[in-house]
Amino acid sequence: MPAPAPADLAPPKRRRGLLVGLGVLLVLVLVAVPAFLVLNSGSGQEPATAAGQSPSASGSPSPTGPAPSPKPGDPPHVQLAWTKARITESLGAMNKAFRAGDLAAFVKPAFDKKMRAELERRFRSLRAMRARDFALTIDSGPFDSKMVGGYAEWGVSVAINHCYVQSPCEPQNLLVDTAWRDSPKGFRLTKFSLVKDVYGPQPWEYSTLTAAIGSRAVVAAPTALASRARSFLPAAERAAKIADRYVLGGPKPDRYVIYLAGPSEWKKWFGGTEDWAIGYAIPVSDQRSDIVLKAAEISGGYAESVMKHEMGHVATLAGRDYHDANGENWWLTEGIAEYIEWDGRSVSSYDRKQSSRRMLREKKFTGNLEKLVPADDAPDWQIDAAYGLGYYATRCIADQYGHAKLMRFADVVLRGGRPSEVESQPILGAAWSTVTKRCLAYTKQKVGA
Repeated sequence: MPAPAPADLAPPKRRRGLLVGLGVLLVLVLVAVPAFLVLNSGSGQEPATAAGQSPSASGSPSPTGPAPSPKPGDPPHVQLAWTKARITESLGAMNKAFRAGDLAAFVKPAFDKKMRAELERRFRSLRAMRARDFALTIDSGPFDSKMVGGYAEWGVSVAINHCYVQSPCEPQNLLVDTAWRDSPKGFRLTKFSLVKDVYGPQPWEYSTLTAAIGSRAVVAAPTALASRARSFLPAAERAAKIADRYVLGGPKPDRYVIYLAGPSEWKKWFGGTEDWAIGYAIPVSDQRSDIVLKAAEISGGYAESVMKHEMGHVATLAGRDYHDANGENWWLTEGIAEYIEWDGRSVSSYDRKQSSRRMLREKKFTGNLEKLVPADDAPDWQIDAAYGLGYYATRCIADQYGHAKLMRFADVVLRGGRPSEVESQPILGAAWSTVTKRCLAYTKQKVGA
């Protein structure tokens, strides 16, 4: 969410927010010193070993027996079956190696040093983050055979399934393009792409990560920021316990995953984002959203506030194919994240009061919440005020109609896609025009406008 920039007195905070569906793929690979850092907080932690292998990736022969080795004159489907079986065996061996923590075996299929480095970075980062239920499986292929250096090379779409710390779990499913060359040493990986579509590229593809792991949160960072990961974990644990109380649409997340980015990582992870932001929550699969924070811009006690806001987005929107981040429900998307960040603290101490009062006085805001989303080129104080007014409206609904009704209203509007004016009467017991008028008066009273 854009962060507070109080109008006149307090120094402006930076912005933070919700990003949906970033899909820009960059090709620069960050090089970091391989390292592990795993910190435990809370109870019930397990050794950092990966969970059981998917049966489909085991490399076991099919019930009808192994694919026969192709002979001259065999039809194409025989070669395809043979190729698929050999690649499946290699993926099964990689899955076994990942579970065992055997780096040498995991990178064995790599064709050259460059590919070994690519696989090593993923291995070290995902192991540091305690990836569970890890499995590489063939999603489609082999296809597009071509001759390279006198040997056949095949394209294969590979699914990466995993989650973090907890097992069994609902694994994150990501797709990458790979290429396998039928060399004298067997099938060898010559390409392992970045994650495709809107869920990539993932931080663990670009950077060798360390991780501080608690009972409700995972804080991952490049090696250079290892100490920041340690220092952020207690605040992340406190923020997670608050966010858990506001989860909509299903069970609470297995873990809240927070990535701390340095200047280079900020521009590349998930395709990068605006320089003015300090943090955002972003969908990383159909089930999960993760958080990225700009480490250099967040210090001390402010870290917990930012994480509560971003975890608020995860708690209320994770698993939802949400496309209205900047639409008519922006006020509630950000307002409820602010509400979660403030978590019952006195409304009189809310830190966007000044900019909100200025918006009411100078811009003559009349309570039309659906038009509250700030323009991209708006000055910081107006963006800050928009977040503030979203908070006051959200807090008004909780104070005037009850917290339980607010959460039901948010669930139906944000996750269900229902119009506020349709759901206001059955849920809040008042017409939407009445609610907005009442909440404008509430906001004016609270900010002293």
